[in-house]
Parts: sequence; C-alpha cells; structure tokens
Amino acid sequence: MAYVLISERARAFEEASLQRALETRTRGIQMAIAQALHREWVNLAATRQQAIGQTPAELRERLNSIVGDGDVVSWTGFAEPDGTVIAASNDLLLGQNVGERPWFREGLKGPFAGDVHEAVLLASLLPQTSEPLRFIDFALPVDDGNGGVRGVVGVHLNASWIKRVIDELADALNVDIVIVGATGGISVSSVPDLPDLSGLASLQRARTGAIGASLEQWPDDRAYFTLTVPELSYQGLPKFGWNIVARIDGRAATVPAREMSNYLIVRLLGMATILLLLTALFIVAFIRPLSRLAKNATEIAEGHETYPMESNRTREIQMISSALARLQADSRHSD
Repeated sequence: MAYVLISERARAFEEASLQRALETRTRGIQMAIAQALHREWVNLAATRQQAIGQTPAELRERLNSIVGDGDVVSWTGFAEPDGTVIAASNDLLLGQNVGERPWFREGLKGPFAGDVHEAVLLASLLPQTSEPLRFIDFALPVDDGNGGVRGVVGVHLNASWIKRVIDELADALNVDIVIVGATGGISVSSVPDLPDLSGLASLQRARTGAIGASLEQWPDDRAYFTLTVPELSYQGLPKFGWNIVARIDGRAATVPAREMSNYLIVRLLGMATILLLLTALFIVAFIRPLSRLAKNATEIAEGHETYPMESNRTREIQMISSALARLQADSRHSD
C-alpha cells in the first residue's frame, strides 16, 4: 500500500512539475518570437510615418533599407488605395495591382498580421530556394494627412526566418514547437517531417484556442508530454491567430517517477527484510520460550514428573519458571 500510494503521488508530482517547466519554456519561446516579430513591426510603423510626407522615390530608398539582404524581409512595398504599387523594394511588383491580396485588403482597414502562406505574385521574381517561398505579412494603412487613407504599406517576412528562430529556441530549450494557424493548419514547426496530427487531442485543443496539458501518443508511436497555449499578446503587435503546441519526450515524465518507484521498492524490501529478521528474533527470543514454558506447565499440571523449565530470557519467564518449580515442590510435599 505504501508503495502504491507513494508511487502515484510521486508520479503526479513529477507531471505537475513537468507541466510547470514546459509552460515556462513555452512562454519563453512565445516571448522571444513576439519580440523578433515586434522589431519588424516597429520598422514598418516607422516606415508608415515617413510615407505620409515622402515621394515614391524617397520611400523606395527606405523600403530597400528594410529588406537589406532579404534574409528576414523578402519584400516591402507601398500601394495606393486602388491597389497599385507605387514604391517597392528593388522595384519588385512596381506598377502592378495588389488589390486582391489579403495584406492590402485588410491593411486598408487597420493594422494587419497575416499567417504563413506561399508566395503568389513574387514566386517567380525572388531567388528560388530548395523549398517553396512562404511569407508572413504585416500591413498598415498610411494617412494622407487630411483624415483619409493615402495607401497601404506592407511587408512580407520570410517564413524560413521565423522557422529558423523557432528551431533555435526549441533546440536551446529542448522543446518541440508546432504552431497551429488560424485556419487549423500547421503554420511552422520545429519538428522535421511532421506527420499527420489530425487525430491528436492537443491539436484539437489548439484549434479551439484551449489551454491544456496531457501525456499522449503521437503518430510516431512515442509518448510525449504536450502543452497547448494561445498566442501571446505583446506591445500592440497584431495577432496572427496562432496557437502553440509544445511537447517534450514523455520519458521525461515517466522515467523519473519510475526511478523513484524502483528506489522506493528497494527501500521497502529492505525495510521488510529487516522487519522479518526482527520478527524471527522476537519469536526465537520470546515466543518459543513462552511456548515451551506453556507446554511444561501443562505437563506439570497433569501430574507428569517433568523437570521445571528454567529460562532467563526475560524477567517474566524467569518468574513463571520459579513459580512452576515451587508449585511442583509443594505438590510433592503434600503427597
């Protein structure tokens, strides 16, 4: 009973501790991701302020400086209210109409952050990589100074950059991260060759924005301790609608508890062995002399010529032995 109760308690304590540790790591990763994205958001906000009074030529220089080597920002541009691009980094999409693109439509309404998507208009204009180009969008409306809207300034962040950030954070903190987008699909993941997760309870929680933790079996037939948390709010950064699924190897939850159980069973077996030895010693030292004394007393009471048992094991046994000897002596005298 002690083994069962203590083992269950140890396992529950280990899982609770593991959940707190996973929550802390995941929050740290969320904060780091939000800070990285916020830096780009601040740059875009500064560009919007400059765009109010700049000419397209002046704005083009600012947009080129934002893109830099293209490692983080793939493209940025400014489009008029009808969707025509009048300034863009490296003049990509210059003069083209982006009125149907989500970043432009939503950017006319207010601050916008768009989930990961594949490149459409820029797919053939940017340097090709081994994987399809994917972007994360930011957009802001630009005032005309008279209360109207002059246009929309938007930026396409390279999705491979944010994946690299997530991979590095996940590796440093020994946590796997899966970001579930607003539509329920997988936007970014630090897990290579991610299998189909549609049957996982954690994915269902993430799709509904619920918070929860559980030990569950993943499609790779391994158990993972999994946590789901919604997207973090950070200093006015618009939300992408992301929910995060974080996992660590389930052995981190079960091995310590199992080791504790093994340690406990060895100690309990040791205590049981000592208890058995003490019990045997008690039987030999006390119970058996009493048993022999009882048998001796019975024989004396039945009139047998039995020599009274003598024992010095305890004071009480010694007194009983002496009393039996006197009773036997008195019985002979009376005869």
